[in-house]
Amino acid sequence: MKELRKVIIKTLIAVWALAGGSLSIILTGYVTDVPLAKYAFTLLENLDGWGLECCFLALGIGAVFYLVRDRQRSPWVSALSAVFSVCTVFGISYAKTASWDCIFLFGNQFLLAVFVMLGYYFLYKNAILFIGLVFETKKEWLCAEAQSRLGRILFEEHSFLGPLLFLLATGLPWLIAFCPGTLQWDAHGQLWMAMGVTEQTSYHPVFISDYMAGCVLLGRRLFHSDSVGLFFYTFPQFLAQSLVFSYVLTVMKRLESPVLFRWMALLFWGVFPYFQIWGFTMVKDSPYYISFVLLAAVLAEVLAGNRIQRRQYVLLALAAGGMVLSRNDGRYVVVLTLLAAVLCYRRYWKLFVLGLCVCVGLLVVEEGIYMPLAGIGKGPAGEMLSVPLQQTARYLREHFDEVTEDEAAVLEAGFEVELSAIADRYKPEISDPVKANFTDAPDKAYLQEYFHVWAAQLGKHPDTYIQAFLNQIYGYFYPACPNHGDYLTVTYIGNSEHWQDGHMDMEFTVKNGVLREFLRHIIYTVERMPVLSLFYGCGVYTWLLLGAAMGLLARKKRRELCVLVPEFSVLLICLVSPVNGYLRYMMSVMAALPLWSAWWFYQTAGPGRIDTDENGMDENDRNEDDGKENDGNKR
Repeated sequence: MKELRKVIIKTLIAVWALAGGSLSIILTGYVTDVPLAKYAFTLLENLDGWGLECCFLALGIGAVFYLVRDRQRSPWVSALSAVFSVCTVFGISYAKTASWDCIFLFGNQFLLAVFVMLGYYFLYKNAILFIGLVFETKKEWLCAEAQSRLGRILFEEHSFLGPLLFLLATGLPWLIAFCPGTLQWDAHGQLWMAMGVTEQTSYHPVFISDYMAGCVLLGRRLFHSDSVGLFFYTFPQFLAQSLVFSYVLTVMKRLESPVLFRWMALLFWGVFPYFQIWGFTMVKDSPYYISFVLLAAVLAEVLAGNRIQRRQYVLLALAAGGMVLSRNDGRYVVVLTLLAAVLCYRRYWKLFVLGLCVCVGLLVVEEGIYMPLAGIGKGPAGEMLSVPLQQTARYLREHFDEVTEDEAAVLEAGFEVELSAIADRYKPEISDPVKANFTDAPDKAYLQEYFHVWAAQLGKHPDTYIQAFLNQIYGYFYPACPNHGDYLTVTYIGNSEHWQDGHMDMEFTVKNGVLREFLRHIIYTVERMPVLSLFYGCGVYTWLLLGAAMGLLARKKRRELCVLVPEFSVLLICLVSPVNGYLRYMMSVMAALPLWSAWWFYQTAGPGRIDTDENGMDENDRNEDDGKENDGNKR
């Protein structure tokens, strides 16, 4: 009975946290000036959803809590649950008020936030324990050998060709409906730059921009059709994506991943309505995430196999080159990943140094030789200053009267509009309206003056700066945050049957748009489906990534975190990006989800639990070397 009482209390707190309006600002309520009664009635009036559905929710949560009541508690699970609950409460507050007022407005508000946070903590902790209980009970779900005939064909007999044909078959309807491909709005700006419509700068990577324009011009010259030129770009890209995903499934076989994991990966890439259309879209992000997944797959295969094969040199060079040339921030991900790999696994330094050399060499050729010869300048400075510019704009909105004359003079010299206009244009979750009005090429002296003002204002109101930063990143840690991405990616040619902008002329090959509309509505339907809709949010991938990292740390697998370095590098870049919770920026982490999930399982529950030394040698390698040494002594 004592355990049952605990379960009931935890269930009621968890259901309270899930109820709509449980985290609300306490401002009005019971008319009598009795604080406890006033706050209690305010909360009860704000609650929503206490009906029959909430009773079933309570029964389900209570049953889960009761089943795991005797499970062994892990401090890692508790820590992870605490992180998730904090992220949830902050996410709710910023989604509701664009501030942390639901938490820190005053003392009683903070107590309410802690209470709601406790409910989410119980919920996440018991959910993790329940998932562990399910897989311990159903160990056959984690079998690495396929039992069905189709599974054996796809994952055992033809581990590369089988998934490749599956991905091509599931992508065929998208290829037919959207042929010759779709054009994303960001790529439209790249094409205009590369084709001379606007001035070309390094705002977009120069190589990929010129390659896009080259494909369009080739189609125009050979077939007098820009649509064919678009197809020259999108179709090879879709084939490359299918090849890379199929290769990842062979790596997952090498990692002895459960067949369940491999089925989920195949369905995620081939059936979940996302990568089919992105793989068939002209945009710099698609070749980037394809190269990113390839880099992570090569890294995992090398570390799991304890040896380097010749093809891996080629694959790693292609991956590093593709990342560097397709996105400007790709260089940081490549360098951080390969440096971490060299430090953790010095045994394979030749392979990793090759990747670093490819990265540096391509950057020297592109930025040091080609761009000066072609007269291509650097992009706007504001692209690198999203975080401080947003903090300045929020400061102007909330503390405009406190700006001194000297501070105003410095800020006015950097912005192309009046400071009051900057305050009005501030949008908490996107920095484009602010940074678009910042001077394109400030000199070093001005940047020093600006950051001197920035630091002075930080000292006056640090909470304003912290809130500006949190308001622009919370979507990467809160799964329920509305997504700011364009799921279908088709902004131009996808929204009309025939698109012209005065410089390009593109149209769909299939004139009947019934299939296109059907596929488009599939995406919108899945976006609103329970559970599946979460995969359209950035936060769920961050949470899974944090879970994988803590799982490795719990097993003292610190060096094995190396495979997660590229994913965490992308997450860090997202935190200084111009848009909050933008799925397009997290696509590389999203696409690599099956791989790093398989790596986590391999190191925590599979054959990868063998410990390695600082040179990346496992126990078998050390025993083999010891045996060779003993044989030599005998001889």
